[in-house]
Amino acid sequence: EYAGQKQSNKQEGWSPDGYVRLSANSARWKDSWNLTDYEANERETAHKQLIVLDLNGTVLHRASKNKGVRKGYPRPHLGEFLRFALDNFAVMVWSSAQPATIEEMLRKLLHPYYTEFVRVWDRRFCELNGRYFEKSPSIKDLQRICDGFGLDKSPFRNVYGNSEGRLGMSAEKRGHWTIDNIILVDDSESKAARNQDNHVHVATFGNPVASQMAGKPEDDDLLRLKQYLEAYVDNKDAFPSLVSYLKQHPWLEFRNAAGTPASASEAAKQPADGSGLSCAS
Repeated sequence: EYAGQKQSNKQEGWSPDGYVRLSANSARWKDSWNLTDYEANERETAHKQLIVLDLNGTVLHRASKNKGVRKGYPRPHLGEFLRFALDNFAVMVWSSAQPATIEEMLRKLLHPYYTEFVRVWDRRFCELNGRYFEKSPSIKDLQRICDGFGLDKSPFRNVYGNSEGRLGMSAEKRGHWTIDNIILVDDSESKAARNQDNHVHVATFGNPVASQMAGKPEDDDLLRLKQYLEAYVDNKDAFPSLVSYLKQHPWLEFRNAAGTPASASEAAKQPADGSGLSCAS
């Protein structure tokens, strides 16, 4: 099954209407990531360009509880976007949610793609302006990835008991990740405050049922983002870094260029600097 598509009723929790039932309350975290060996994925990747993905509001919608039920919706085109991203970049998740919540979202909404991520970072890796178990403002400082930041350096390393220091970036890869080749895909501007040049600001993905009832067109931000990054992949040698591509060809200009993905793709072929950038349609 692919994330972002309606799933079989046989798959855990999935409804024929394209949502998955999530736990109404967060489980107690046992400080053990057992989905896959992210550390091995990081050691083995040859990709030097890294996409850091937020979860809720960016690639999925985790709805509020309603009559004791919480639903999760994948953003349209999620599976298509993740397959492209994983084939052409290193990909990690960094969410300000608690780890048990993240693990459930990965397992139920990003299957099977999460097995190829190089890292999964949670709330403990963020800078928080306030207490951990409250809705404190958070910042994701991408420099921490370059510096090999680990839980042993986090002030929140023991909030669940013993910390797993191995969940930081691998010491073996220090120097592999550079700030000019990392982008953060996130619907929050404030979380990207330390790295605005690296931020790909997508519109917040809300409840798709409510959007449909309001007569809004289907969300296509991930499809547009795939096309935008295809333009970079097809012309990678023309740019010294991934961030230099963002600066020369701003994402928001591409996303808002026209009313359809096809016309947006055409717009990417005609950048303002006249360099002849092309984009696969």
